[in-house]
Amino acid sequence: MKFKALFHSLPLVALLACGPDQASIQVVIPDEAGAEAPVRGVRLVLVPYNRDSILQVLENRAPSPRPSTTELDSLFQAFREPFNAYLSASRRLREDSTAETAAAAESARQELARVRARISPRADSLRARIAAWEDTAFASYDSITASLVRRGQPAVIDSTRADGWTTVTVPGKGWWVTARAINVQDPNTEWYWNVPAAGDTIHLSSRNGRPRPRFR
Repeated sequence: MKFKALFHSLPLVALLACGPDQASIQVVIPDEAGAEAPVRGVRLVLVPYNRDSILQVLENRAPSPRPSTTELDSLFQAFREPFNAYLSASRRLREDSTAETAAAAESARQELARVRARISPRADSLRARIAAWEDTAFASYDSITASLVRRGQPAVIDSTRADGWTTVTVPGKGWWVTARAINVQDPNTEWYWNVPAAGDTIHLSSRNGRPRPRFR
């Protein structure tokens, strides 16, 4: 693939800008009970291009379509229900350690283990198929983004503190911040953000992020 042709097809790549600015970034996601809570140790990457834009171009140019995720989505849903039931039972046990609550938590744990044993082999096979497709479709991603960074400024990388905050230097306009965080309500998905690094305060939450399947 010729990188020059690809650059022309990326609608939101912005390289270079005016002077640097400071931006405070906080990451909060729903906890086990569904309440928004700050997250420590989330890796934030600021780059002078729209990551999703590049991936979409590469997906459009892939030699074969992305494998269907319908069956895998169904398996994830089958796991999600007993997993959330186990979370609820465990939360109740922490608040009330009676024999009845302990028995309910153990029953939920055993049901989750049964579902995991039933669906894991097929789910792992489907995950591997999608991961292999991505390895081929996105093979040139690292080379393309490395070239974009060399033409502009190096990526800025930082992590959130215990309160979910950090402060970074944004080298200029047109930069984007990407991040991932564990979805404590569903181990088969992760929270994902890819948003413009605009303004002096950036909140990454369930309102501007999305839970997406984990294929690896």
